[in-house]
Amino acid sequence: MAFSTPEWDLVLFKLINMQWRTEILDVLMPIFSNRMLVWVVTIPLVLLTGIKTKKWRQLLIGLAMIGIVVGITDLGTNIIKNAAGRVRPKNAIAQANYYNYKKSEWLQQPADFVQTDTRGSSFVSAHAANSIASVVIAMFLWPKLRSFLWLLPLLVGYSRVYLAKHYPMDVLGGWIFGLCLSYMLWKTVLYRLAPLWEKNSQSPIK
Repeated sequence: MAFSTPEWDLVLFKLINMQWRTEILDVLMPIFSNRMLVWVVTIPLVLLTGIKTKKWRQLLIGLAMIGIVVGITDLGTNIIKNAAGRVRPKNAIAQANYYNYKKSEWLQQPADFVQTDTRGSSFVSAHAANSIASVVIAMFLWPKLRSFLWLLPLLVGYSRVYLAKHYPMDVLGGWIFGLCLSYMLWKTVLYRLAPLWEKNSQSPIK
């Protein structure tokens, strides 16, 4: 394996993927890793908010900004993935449990499984990076959402390990990359393009 796996990384992966499994998590984790979840949650939320507040312009500008940041973050993770070449745990670890989205079923690598792939795209997790990047920008734009938005990247990151798509270190690396990049983009460029909020709102624009 070109990418060395620390002992703590492997131990934590096996705990999450093999030991801390439940029937409920087997149902929920594939959902939290599905990119369609963002649209299923975001579209109704935006429509309800727009109908209630009538602030469609602010909503659309905010969503556009989040989309731009996620796009840049995703490109950045691809560069890191190609450079690192880390093999995904489902293609490297015997008895790893993984989910087949095409057949909607859980599978497990055999006990005598031997890794054959020499390169992969495990480090860093794009799901983790993109989810936290979108949350950072959303919290800058809508500070009142800060109390619960952090739950999204946590659930997404945990699901990626649960599904054997990534090691915990891949998720941690994705979180750090997405957090730093989105914060930098906001502080250098995006805050200047943000719409004007009500004077009594907790606007991040000073």
